[in-house]
Amino acid sequence: AGETALVTGAGSGIGRAMALQLAREGARLLLAEVDPVRGNEVLGAVTAAGGSAEFVQTDLAVRGAAGRLAEDAIKRLGRVAMLVHSASPPRHEKDTLMNVSEETWDAMHEVNLRSGFVLGRSLARHMIDAGIRGRMLYLTSLHSGSPRNLPHYSTAKAGMLMLVKELARALGAHGIRVNALTPGAVAAGGFKPGADLAAKIPLGRLATSDDIAAMGVAVMSDRYGGYVTGADI
Repeated sequence: AGETALVTGAGSGIGRAMALQLAREGARLLLAEVDPVRGNEVLGAVTAAGGSAEFVQTDLAVRGAAGRLAEDAIKRLGRVAMLVHSASPPRHEKDTLMNVSEETWDAMHEVNLRSGFVLGRSLARHMIDAGIRGRMLYLTSLHSGSPRNLPHYSTAKAGMLMLVKELARALGAHGIRVNALTPGAVAAGGFKPGADLAAKIPLGRLATSDDIAAMGVAVMSDRYGGYVTGADI
């Protein structure tokens, strides 16, 4: 309650669920989303639930956008105590090794990895200067360690996972915690699983975005996650 958070990819899926759950816990949010319709929709959902938030339309695939977003977050929120980096371009099954274009490769890495680095370092500098014991959470994927012939996606998420560990190691002395959520099959984002997938999962169902967000909020809280950093959950 009373803390501030920047959430990227806030308009859909896990990013949206994280925004809503952080708002319910009393955080004040800046919601970053490339799609203005989805961004304004989640802004309405947050405020309708009694939360406090602003929306900024941001395309992190554009070089320089991440740095501008960090500056905007500091300006709008005054202080930024939390970062949730959930933004990622759409993933298409046709973009296999032999088919994926260099432009699609670049966009995936720009949004996930380069923007994750720029946002993390920029906000870390702000947190250190302001004496904030901040928290950062990066949304990666099971395919950060398990290839599936979508090389742009798997390599971007694998890079994010090592970025989390580098940030955690460098920032721990300043009381800043950095962790990764690495979901498996989640019923969100247009994912269409085969009929047999749920049967292979011990709980017999796919995860929901709310399942993942609940763990994210717990890890970011000092109450439940105060000694957790550099973790791949």
